[in-house]
Amino acid sequence: MLSIDALANIIIANNPERRFYAQQIGLAGAERDASDRLPDPEVAFEFGERRMADGLTGAPRGAGPTYGVSIMQPLDLAGRGALRRAIADRQIALARIGLAQFDAALTSRARSLGYALFAAEQKAVAARDVAVRMRALARIVEQRDPAGVASALDAAILDASAITAERNAALADSEASTISYELNQLRGVSLKTRIRIAPPVVTLPGLPSAERMAQQAGANNFEIRALRAQLQQQGLRVDLAQTARIPNVSVGPYVNHARSDSRETNFGVRLTTTLPIWNSQAAGVAQELSRQSQGEAAMIAANRRVTRQVYEQAAYYETKRRVLATWPATATEKFASAAATADNSYRQGAIPVATYVEMQRQYLDALSALLDTRREAMEAMLQLRALNGGRSFQGVSQ
Repeated sequence: MLSIDALANIIIANNPERRFYAQQIGLAGAERDASDRLPDPEVAFEFGERRMADGLTGAPRGAGPTYGVSIMQPLDLAGRGALRRAIADRQIALARIGLAQFDAALTSRARSLGYALFAAEQKAVAARDVAVRMRALARIVEQRDPAGVASALDAAILDASAITAERNAALADSEASTISYELNQLRGVSLKTRIRIAPPVVTLPGLPSAERMAQQAGANNFEIRALRAQLQQQGLRVDLAQTARIPNVSVGPYVNHARSDSRETNFGVRLTTTLPIWNSQAAGVAQELSRQSQGEAAMIAANRRVTRQVYEQAAYYETKRRVLATWPATATEKFASAAATADNSYRQGAIPVATYVEMQRQYLDALSALLDTRREAMEAMLQLRALNGGRSFQGVSQ
């Protein structure tokens, strides 16, 4: 039997998809390491023929092959290497945000499914117990006065109510199986593996004001943090595109050898550069600026959406929390006891069958209402934590 916290930890440790996000951090680190390196050197080979002639008469003096070799190393004289490294650093930050977001979403899903599995099993057990009691009472009623119409009708009412309870139990079992399959996939184990959830302790703390929570979510939300990092990265890409206007420089040694009537060898250092006459880099700068504007628009839209979702989830959570606060903590045990008392009272003839059946039905309905309302409040709290980057809001007790 697992607690919900233990289930979430197991899923985080064993989820097969999580490895992909962890691998992205390593790949981004390799990209950053590569950004520090100079571009690969360029090697040039020259082959040809050299002909010598007399300067006065023009008579040939000799001919022979000529060849040359040069190795040129492009240099980052405009700080392009530092910009590329800064861009790669932002990529690592994005990969870490992605992993943290996946972990938070996985934990939230595990907790939600864990409680839903517990609730479904509780509903199934209660419905089966009610159905068994009704079936047993129906047999007892049939034996009291086989010739009486009233006994036959009471037995029919009990059997019909038992069918309804058995259907509810079957639906709850089906829901539990569906949840169990998803949890097993998240854990990376066989779908048929049985999971039992220990009775959870659900605490529903008070929340700060919606304005305060919206401010915290604006700073901690995973989507906003990722967009902020992307916007910073895009600003660096704009700077990198603007440096393209600065000429590229390459430097390296060269050697030329020629042979005709004599041998001649030339060697030295060669320096090459581009001439940015046509301003062909302007299109690249404009493209990066356009992407930066799109990123700023996406940031504004994300802030507005997150703020609205915080207000919506907070209102939903407080509604459920207020309703639960009006219900006694022992309501489930109280109704279960009342259902068992009704069973004994009907056996003794103290209450009619209609009262007995209504008590059993109300017990199952009240149990479902309690479990579902707690689950809905818990899911709203988990949604608020997800909006706040997987963190509790400041001032909220755990």
